[in-house]
Amino acid sequence: MKVIALALASLALVGCGRMVVMDRDAEAAEESLEVVGSSMEPTLHCARPAFGCRARHDDEVLIRAEQKIQRREIVAFQVGTQARRDCGAGGMYVKRVVALAGERVSFREGAVYVNGRRLREPYANGPTDPMDDTQVYVPDRHVFVLGDNRAQSCDSRVWGPLAVRRIVGVGVAIQRGERRIPLP
Repeated sequence: MKVIALALASLALVGCGRMVVMDRDAEAAEESLEVVGSSMEPTLHCARPAFGCRARHDDEVLIRAEQKIQRREIVAFQVGTQARRDCGAGGMYVKRVVALAGERVSFREGAVYVNGRRLREPYANGPTDPMDDTQVYVPDRHVFVLGDNRAQSCDSRVWGPLAVRRIVGVGVAIQRGERRIPLP
């Protein structure tokens, strides 16, 4: 295996990762991304004693290149300049897609709404603060992403919709020690 070193943030909230590229002959060219921030807790664990982390060891999320991105999927992506500036870290982030191109995202009473319909988000840890904007339109070739640990995630609420071209893969499973947990 070849390890690609990525810039890791001192802030636990950004959801950065370290990529481990698996053998290209591996099933469907899966890659593994080590979770090093708490922005996706409790879905993806990072290791204590880092702020907000719950586990003894970091999870790895297995990702696969995917052409079509869907709502609720976990995606890994390279951050842009604005996210790097606003979040204080660059490199690879891992977040959940909550809205697609052409949709409107709004926030009311701690909940996320897409096109006026409240999202059911059993994976979300805590209420969602809209930050500055209470409504955002997602432009073509973009998605809106949030960390599951809403209070400790620097995401689209801060730096806006994510360009799909920045996405390097979609999460297909969580590797938690010896357990492989499929992602829906």
